[in-house]
Amino acid sequence: METASVNANSSGQLQLGGGAQFWVYLSPQNNTSKMISTWRVTFSQGNWSDSISSENPTKQIQTPNLSGIFEIKVELLSGSTGTWRQIPPQAGSYNEIGCNSNCASMVGIVTDSTNPPPGAINAHFWTTWDAMCKAQ
Repeated sequence: METASVNANSSGQLQLGGGAQFWVYLSPQNNTSKMISTWRVTFSQGNWSDSISSENPTKQIQTPNLSGIFEIKVELLSGSTGTWRQIPPQAGSYNEIGCNSNCASMVGIVTDSTNPPPGAINAHFWTTWDAMCKAQ
């Protein structure tokens, strides 16, 4: 298998093929990694699901030979309430991501401001479908 280098909160290499793959990117804009400390992104399709979180931000998910459209839920742990809050997608992205079985797709998280109003959901996410693919 071919490998592709990734420089986006990644552990290094992706082995493309054999199922859709996903990773999460924290944007450097607005000091995102300092502004949001606890987050998770859950990917699901049918009865399969897996997640990447701030506990292991460089984790890469490899699905068991799945491809197509996956539902995603992007959540932040609110420091003020101690509850998980879902964040909305930026314009042009949705709570779903597509990925072929020979590709890797990514979800990016970006904070809106370094000085958010108290209690505000201060982040959005975006998706990149089939960001990298291996020739079949």
